[in-house]
Amino acid sequence: MRVDGGIVAYFAPGGGLGHLNRALAICLGLRDAGVDGRIVTNSPFAAGLAGLARCPVVELGGEDWGSAARAFVREVRPRAVVMDTFPYGLRGEFAEFEVGAPVVHVARRLLKPFAFDRRDFACVIQVEPLAEEHCLALGESVVLDGPVLLAPGRVATAVPRELRADGLTLVVHSGAEEEVAELVGLAGPGCVVISPWSGVEYYPATNLYARAGRVFTGAGYNSMADLLGWREKHVAVPFARKYDDQAARVRSFFTEARDGTGQAVGVILGVL
Repeated sequence: MRVDGGIVAYFAPGGGLGHLNRALAICLGLRDAGVDGRIVTNSPFAAGLAGLARCPVVELGGEDWGSAARAFVREVRPRAVVMDTFPYGLRGEFAEFEVGAPVVHVARRLLKPFAFDRRDFACVIQVEPLAEEHCLALGESVVLDGPVLLAPGRVATAVPRELRADGLTLVVHSGAEEEVAELVGLAGPGCVVISPWSGVEYYPATNLYARAGRVFTGAGYNSMADLLGWREKHVAVPFARKYDDQAARVRSFFTEARDGTGQAVGVILGVL
């Protein structure tokens, strides 16, 4: 299916790479269908990702994400808005958003579901297995057959010399330095650390997993999704997060290495 023209604003707030990676995979799929997908975020990794992937990224600074997001929508008037994880933005009531376009909510596993009014959304996409309480709160939803994935090679960048050998033990984590240290302790001597704090940075790490010997990560959505096809070499450690329920994700995630990205893109195209 190809849809010509139009802007989809994909809101991916947060300090890590999780929302950005998912946003990038979906926005690249939208671009394949002729739709201009714009990632809107306050992540410190936004500028680097935009350069690597050649995908438009709008950086909204300041402390009041909600006000900045509403101003962006009023100015740009997108054909659709996608809200990843946070259904109403980080601050402000939905009515203040003044979207004037279909709104899609992308839902992932949370410690505590947000208060939710299904009438505010054209559709809801569950991008991983959710707790029963969360599913009930979301109401009618599209449940993906597999996770949203940034396919290996979709974003191709030069591989640093330290990462070119086969069979490496990798630690891949963009979280806090103490979490990286915990993963390094589990991985043992000789591991190669890919992290903003390690001096070895590479994106996307997905491009390396087929050749790796073992991979140690947190239990964030990206890591669990990207390594679903290599479970035998993957060690996932759940870390505490304000919103994300990583422990539950380890216990209950997709069981088959299917790619749900095309399905998610199709749902978004369907509301345009």
